Amino acid sequence: MENASDAIVMAGAVLIFAIALSVAMTVFTQARATVDTVIYESDRTSYYEYLDMDISNNIKNRIVGLETVIPTLYKYYKENYTVVFLNRNGNGLELYETKTNQANWSKDDSGNVKQFVVDKYPGVNGKQICSFDVNEEVIRREPWVGDPIETRKNLEAFIEGKEYVWPNGSGFKYDYKNIFNGQSFMKYFANKKFRETIGEYRTSNKDTFASELNQGIRDNKNKRVIVYQLID
Repeated sequence: MENASDAIVMAGAVLIFAIALSVAMTVFTQARATVDTVIYESDRTSYYEYLDMDISNNIKNRIVGLETVIPTLYKYYKENYTVVFLNRNGNGLELYETKTNQANWSKDDSGNVKQFVVDKYPGVNGKQICSFDVNEEVIRREPWVGDPIETRKNLEAFIEGKEYVWPNGSGFKYDYKNIFNGQSFMKYFANKKFRETIGEYRTSNKDTFASELNQGIRDNKNKRVIVYQLID
């Protein structure tokens, strides 16, 4: 009888441990994205050094439509791609205007806003966004940053021409209904073609002290950038 009681106690302890472990794993998973964001912002070695992305010399270059563009967009935050849109003249194609406060954007040690991929292309200012990139969104402190579910909701709203409302009661809202001549992204570009070009840019350590502490952590790490230039 005593052995049976001990067995029940042990089984109960194992069950409680299993439940506690499950809860801990869930909390850890939810917190991981936020932690990654904090680490990125606090890391002084985070700096973009851009590589040449000359379309004429790029190995991968093809003509595509939305059937290719949209699946690529859905990968940008999972695969950490940069997806840039250009107009026919090679200037940045404005997709939307950020609602975040530029005064709160992340800055480097000199007090300048950290570089964007879109700086490589003329025709857009700081608040006119022509690309999708998780790191750039962290710099701008977009409301969906650190939450994959909210990031996807924002992307879906952009593609389908809906509103994205930040669910914390702040009233923060992006209205994507009429951003392209009164149409959504999907409708406006439904029958248009893009030249798809794939290149890379490199992250590197520009701060000497940070380089000494973190040698090799971010140095010479290439990140894929996919450029879609409108051709018709």
